[in-house]
Parts: sequence; C-alpha cells; structure tokens
Amino acid sequence: MASSRFATFMRGYGRLTIFMIPIGIAINFVGGQIALLLKLPVYLDSIGTILVGATCGGLPGALVGLISNGINSITSPPTFAFAILNVAFGLLAGYFGRVGVFRTWWKTLLSVLPFAFIGGFCGALITIWVFDGLAVGGGAIVVGALTAMGMDLNTANFAAQLPMDVLDKVPTVLIVYAIIKGIPKRLLVKLPLGRVYLGQPNPRAKKPVATTATQS
Repeated sequence: MASSRFATFMRGYGRLTIFMIPIGIAINFVGGQIALLLKLPVYLDSIGTILVGATCGGLPGALVGLISNGINSITSPPTFAFAILNVAFGLLAGYFGRVGVFRTWWKTLLSVLPFAFIGGFCGALITIWVFDGLAVGGGAIVVGALTAMGMDLNTANFAAQLPMDVLDKVPTVLIVYAIIKGIPKRLLVKLPLGRVYLGQPNPRAKKPVATTATQS
C-alpha cells in the first residue's frame, strides 16, 4: 500500500523527474569519488541533490540526497548520520529553483552561503553531538591539525567545516548552474520547475481575481 502511494506520488512529478532521480544519485557518487581520488579539499557529493531539487522540486531533491547517503553508508556507516544535511540541500534547492535563484550566476553564487551554513555549521553540530567532536572524512585531518595547535575540539570542528563547506559549495552550485544552462529547452519544459528557467509563468500558479471598478 505504501509503495503504491509513493509510486502515485512520484508520477505526479512526471516521468522525466523519475528518470532524473537516479541520474542525480549517480552524479553525487561520481563527484564524491572524483574528490576522493584527486584528494581535493572539497566533497562534490551534493551536485546531483541540488540539481534535481532545482529542476524537479524539493522532495525529489531530498530523495536523491537521502538515497545517496544511504549508498555511501554501505562502505562508511558513519556518513549516514549526515543524511539530514543532503535532504536539507534538496529541499532548499527546490525552493531556490522555484524563486529563480539558479537563473543567474550571481544569485547562484549567493546561494553558497545558506548551503554552506547547512553543511558546515549543522554538520559540525552533528559531529559534536553524535561523534563527540571526532570528525569523519577529510575534515578529520583539518580538525586534528587545529586541535594539535591547541584549539578546543568543538571550536576546531566549526573552524574547519564552515570554510571547507564554503569551498565545496562554490564549485557545486556553479556546476549545477552550468548543467541547467545546458539542458535543452525541449527537456526543460517537461521538468516541474523547467518553466522557471524558460521565463514562462507557472501554470499551477493562481491567477489574480480581476476586480471591476464601479462608478458612482
């Protein structure tokens, strides 16, 4: 019963959205693996989440983030504790998509701040609450170096993760912006938020009620 309701819910977004979800998951995986293999000081594992959120809506984006973290947790179980962050990225990207943030490059760059706050500040809180401040992933090296210099462990988590997440989200959102710009119009129009990028009105928006002026 639950699975059938979910299928019906997803069909309301359209077939292309259902097709975009595994693409978003794959982009997250590939981006994360590239960052690991090249030992980059970024994560690049939320590109697909933000892309799907920005083009299909917050809930499909959140689903991409949740599944992506679930897959990563198979080889690194502690990472699932941060799934809520990727879910939040998807929801926020859906909102930004609706209001047209990703239509211009400068608004796209400004979106780095709220995304980095979620990933850096909230990520540091999860690290402190769940793992007693013992960071996982690439942030552990920076946190270790800061604590070795005499910084408090909790402070070191915030000092490390906030700048790292800003550094991560700049290329992430610019890649999303570039991908959206490269999507053909014939496909954009079939995506739930595609009309935003085409400059067309949302057909689901309510039209204002016309009023007739009366003369005395």
